Amino acid sequence: MGSPVVCVVGFHHARGPEIENWFGVEDGVDPATDHEWSSLPFMALSDGAHASTEDFSYFTLRRRSSSKGPATSAFGISCTRQMDASQLLNRPAEVTRSTVQKAVVVIANSPQLFGHLREKLSMVTGAWFAQR
Repeated sequence: MGSPVVCVVGFHHARGPEIENWFGVEDGVDPATDHEWSSLPFMALSDGAHASTEDFSYFTLRRRSSSKGPATSAFGISCTRQMDASQLLNRPAEVTRSTVQKAVVVIANSPQLFGHLREKLSMVTGAWFAQR
């Protein structure tokens, strides 16, 4: 993983946090499966996120060794937002709770730009929710 990758994590009322989409990877590629990042959705959509309109999480992930190199760390930042489900323009049947929670997550090789990225991530997550 040379360039940062982005995913969207949503909260499903029956299954809990789950990755909905990946961006910056080839079709059919799931970095969470490839690197055994089963805890990624739980770290991205932190417990207690429902208590605020916007929240950020920072976390590390272990990237497994491969033919391309040894095991290393990957660094994640997520911006979580929620909105009232009644505001959705198209409310899927699986939305049974009063609020919808989602996190936009960036996973990178280094956390050096996360301070700057936090501001941008907030704007992107806000735009994502504005689509309702």
